[in-house]
Amino acid sequence: MKILEINTTDKKGGAANVAYSLKTMLEKKGHTVSFFVKQKHSNDNNVFTIKQNCKIFNILSFLSKKIIRKDIPNYLKNRIRPLLKNDIDFFGSNYLLKTKEFRDADLIHCHNLHGNYFNLKILQKLSRIKPVVWTLHDMWAITSHYVWLSDVTIKKQFDSLVTSTYLDWDNSKYLLDSKKKIYENSKLNIVVPSLWLKKIVEKSMLKSQNLTLIYNGIDNTIFKKYDKTRTRQYLKLPTNKKIITFLANGGKNNNQKGWEYAQYVANFYKNNMNILFLCIGGNKTDEQVNNNNIRYVEYIDNQELLAQYYSVSDIFLFTSLFENFPLTILEAMACGTPIVSFDVGGVKEVLTHKKNGYIAEYKNKNSLIKGVEYILKLNLDKLNKMSQNSIQKINNEFTLEIMTENYLKLYRKLLNDDI
Repeated sequence: MKILEINTTDKKGGAANVAYSLKTMLEKKGHTVSFFVKQKHSNDNNVFTIKQNCKIFNILSFLSKKIIRKDIPNYLKNRIRPLLKNDIDFFGSNYLLKTKEFRDADLIHCHNLHGNYFNLKILQKLSRIKPVVWTLHDMWAITSHYVWLSDVTIKKQFDSLVTSTYLDWDNSKYLLDSKKKIYENSKLNIVVPSLWLKKIVEKSMLKSQNLTLIYNGIDNTIFKKYDKTRTRQYLKLPTNKKIITFLANGGKNNNQKGWEYAQYVANFYKNNMNILFLCIGGNKTDEQVNNNNIRYVEYIDNQELLAQYYSVSDIFLFTSLFENFPLTILEAMACGTPIVSFDVGGVKEVLTHKKNGYIAEYKNKNSLIKGVEYILKLNLDKLNKMSQNSIQKINNEFTLEIMTENYLKLYRKLLNDDI
């Protein structure tokens, strides 16, 4: 089977991790996968950067880089696009239709199509030629241009959600109307990674499309439990303290991940020298403010190293304000780490309260502290049981192998192919 995947990037971010891991596993099973992205971070020869469709623009861009070593046309384009408040129209995605990879593909699998690189109207053409699977990693497809909406906002009509960000004008109605029209003229096979999002999509402008629930999965040969003492020594972490870990790409500057609440927990224990708070995902400047209570660690793109940090943690703190079905929850559980999480998105579909973690009330700081205290006070037998429950849950339901097989079932169904 030959599959063509499309995503914003191939390596950075949750959607990229799912898409690239799926690509890798499919290739191991003997299938051919080409991957088209806006930004390429890997050295994979089967990952391609989506080119612009405008020859004049490409020539100007080439000359600019050649003469002054700066891509002025691209710089101006990226500055102007946000002002237009349109992330679906002004992109050269027609290029895909002319590639050998598209012609040879049996099926197209889209992931994140936002990020100012993909002309959404191309979905109409793609879906008339080949089966199209579209995995929704967030809510962008069913809103004007927002990737997440609060639970309160979800209850409102989608066409009244967006307020102006860049200028005193609102382009939301045009974007929503355009998306609705595109979907009406497309045949799509939508995949959602959580029952939580499935219920929302069933009431959205995509409700008439085929809809399938396929949970995300992680590689449990990488994310596994490491010996806590030896690994702490290797990572130069104290062996005599409880470690609470918070993880976010961008660290404390990633507002979606709820640093305000994680910081509240850190401050709550700031005078407790038996507790160390790790914030993973920031930058080098953060490390300069390390103290006895909080230690900042740069963004980790090595999965084995990340698994080691999960394993040395006594609690993984998850304070995200908006989520679908977070990989970090699955990764930490696979390493046997107890989790304290807000009740957000599809977290309850994998995390069972007081069985493999603690589910705190959404945006409730006192509930968060109560959860941390609950885990810290568990005896060793109960902690070991919680760790075993987590590992077993992942191995039985949420591995990369299981996710890949579920996608293959969908592919074969669409292709009417029993190979």
